[in-house]
Amino acid sequence: MIRTLKKGRIWLVFLGLALSPVYTFGQDLGSSNDLFRASNPKTRTVKKTEPPPKKAAPPVKKSSTANKKTTPKSSNTIAKSSSTTRNKSETTDKTSSQKTTPPKPATQKTETIKQPENTAAAVKPAPKNPAADELFEQAIEEGNTARDRRDYISAESAYRRAEGIKPKDSRAIYGVGNLYSDQQRWEEAEKAYRRAIQLEPNAPDAYIALSFVLTQPIVGKDLSLRYTEAERMARRAIELDGNNPVAYDQLGVALELSGRIDHETRNAYRRAVQLDPTFALAYAHLGRLLRRNGQINESAAAYRKAVQYSTDVPTMILVADVLQSQQRYTDSEQLLRAALREDPKNPTALYLLGRALTTRAAYDEAEKVLKKSLEVSPNSFVSYALLGSLYSRRGDFNDAEKILTKALKVVSENERRRLALEFETVGDGLIKSGKKKDAVRVYQQALALDTDKQILADKLVKARIN
Repeated sequence: MIRTLKKGRIWLVFLGLALSPVYTFGQDLGSSNDLFRASNPKTRTVKKTEPPPKKAAPPVKKSSTANKKTTPKSSNTIAKSSSTTRNKSETTDKTSSQKTTPPKPATQKTETIKQPENTAAAVKPAPKNPAADELFEQAIEEGNTARDRRDYISAESAYRRAEGIKPKDSRAIYGVGNLYSDQQRWEEAEKAYRRAIQLEPNAPDAYIALSFVLTQPIVGKDLSLRYTEAERMARRAIELDGNNPVAYDQLGVALELSGRIDHETRNAYRRAVQLDPTFALAYAHLGRLLRRNGQINESAAAYRKAVQYSTDVPTMILVADVLQSQQRYTDSEQLLRAALREDPKNPTALYLLGRALTTRAAYDEAEKVLKKSLEVSPNSFVSYALLGSLYSRRGDFNDAEKILTKALKVVSENERRRLALEFETVGDGLIKSGKKKDAVRVYQQALALDTDKQILADKLVKARIN
């Protein structure tokens, strides 16, 4: 969803899941999650004294010395960005990226950064330390490489090591945020991106990344407030970089999620494709908006362009997610299968394909796909929840309880109510099957997760009595 840019930071080039992903049981205004896809992100070497290039994050006062290293295209960038970074050394790697996440932090050459004026949060220059710089760059590179191969544990370890070496350099914490976004661990990603903004308050990519995360559906949160903040973050990114197509697209997403399907939202999407005529995700979002406004022919034309420009893994995933937000699950399958042929371990593609298959009751294949997703991303709560829902739909309540019990290890505070709902569904199924004793156990677990839900308490009492 992001792309590498100036000073090796990740440039958020939009995520496919930007309009809250529709879990099988979530909002119907889905997203293209995920997660972000900067097409052909490139590493650049920048002299920090030069004015910020198009789409580059504004400078932050910091100077560092490091051996020049180039990094391959982020394997997890989303939505194509029309911005091109000026660099003297570029390398590209055909490693496919995951839609629902930002690209990796890049390594860079010696840079001198001019501190932004009147910015209280600006980072003070750190003393030069060539040895520490070299260790930092090595750790960042290790994190990027591990992320490419979907080894998220090793990647996080490397980024954390980099953070320990240079705690005021935002690239390490960006990398951590990207890993969490890859796995749809939204609350953790949000914390990481907020920290990145504290470190570099004038970097537009950080605001776009945070805006993206704020548009994800998190049970237990006031979504209207989050969408309002997401809009504010996108507008701030536009203030910092007025020619950023991803920022405009994310603004449209935030406005649409807030229920505004008017000209301002349409203009945001149109501005995005004006800035980048091959921005597939923005075409997909525009197609959805036009359809919601009854402009069927115009919507179809926009969708055709979205599919036409979906030529890489991140874009395929993003556009597929938008199709799913319109309940077009079957249409999304072709793009997702194509993405997985190139990137078989992409956790977002696996999750979305599992969702599409579950929706059309292709349970056996969906089960295999979701299990593979969990092998790649064992801390992905949404995959556990969806697999549990699949088992409940199929009537395999014992299997549903087992997988949801595993989800207890990774559920966040704000996802507890959602997990409680899944346990409640299992309990209801057990009651219908005449297994009241088992239902009591499952209802107890649901009530432990959602203590204020009176209907759960009533169901538990009834199950015990009967």
